[in-house]
Amino acid sequence: MTTENFTFSITRIPFNEDYRPADGTRITTNFANLARGECRRENLRNTISMINNRFNDLAHWDNPSADRYAVELDIISVEMHI
Repeated sequence: MTTENFTFSITRIPFNEDYRPADGTRITTNFANLARGECRRENLRNTISMINNRFNDLAHWDNPSADRYAVELDIISVEMHI
């Protein structure tokens, strides 16, 4: 068995209304599709709002007004060079 040397880099991009996918991002990536086109910012706001609403719905036991929590997401990418 042989092992090859490799290097890698990890990047983190916040998923918020300012998110812009990298040029090389596949068009089949759902978050990237939301962030393209004329309505990109509105799409992202709506998606983030939906995520927050669903999370708050799950946390109903201590969140009667369903607005206590906000979810922050990061998109993590790993690039490997073998």
